[in-house]
Amino acid sequence: MRCAPMTVLIVLTSVLASAELLAAESATPPQSSKRQLADCMTKRMYSDRMLSYNDAAKACKDQLRGKKTDAALNNVPKPVSVPKPVS
Repeated sequence: MRCAPMTVLIVLTSVLASAELLAAESATPPQSSKRQLADCMTKRMYSDRMLSYNDAAKACKDQLRGKKTDAALNNVPKPVSVPKPVS
């Protein structure tokens, strides 16, 4: 029994499409950035009740982008000045 070239092409296309769908389903999707932002803001506003929504949003956006936040900048130790020896 001889297969027509069009039949072979259709079967191969179906197999490849099925393999791609299975691979896509097995991968876990990363958490969306909106969800991460909402979680971060919730944690910040619960830990500091005086923090405004806009301040929490700005700090969390900076954190998600990888920038240092104000709190992180405030925790950096200041350089200590060493007095010069008297000669």
